[in-house]
Amino acid sequence: MPIEWTAWTTPGVEMNIAIVLILALLLSSPAIAAETAAMFAKGVITEPGLHPWTIVTLPDECLVVELRLDPFVAKHGDLKREFGAIARTIVPAALDKFPKLKSVQLTGLLTIRDKRGNEREVQAVMVKFYRAKSASIKWATVNPEDVIGLSDKKTVSPMLAATVAR
Repeated sequence: MPIEWTAWTTPGVEMNIAIVLILALLLSSPAIAAETAAMFAKGVITEPGLHPWTIVTLPDECLVVELRLDPFVAKHGDLKREFGAIARTIVPAALDKFPKLKSVQLTGLLTIRDKRGNEREVQAVMVKFYRAKSASIKWATVNPEDVIGLSDKKTVSPMLAATVAR
């Protein structure tokens, strides 16, 4: 004997289901916008081997981008200039394209080996730009080496200076 599902045939239940679906869509739109900004930043980084990781933190609406700087070490690039060029590309574009973002933070990681040969990633440089400061910068004229100094917040590891000196 088949079981009848009479709950689905009552008009009140159909309306409740519609309301729940509408609320789910409305509540998920900030997450979708955040995912889009993170995907945008990941798509801008085209250098192979950087392995970018991106996220938008809520509720402060900060795009956080982490990337590995090891490929620049391997080809003996100037890490400050290379990192600055990436920041100069991502920061103004992300803040321009996504008006709800309040800031963009970029972190450059380096892989180091201890005396036993174990590898771990450490933060070599971190910069954070807020919307107001970024809007006052003429990004097209900024030298990539100066980007770290222009940031609102920055952390530069002494190891970065040693790596650049090699």
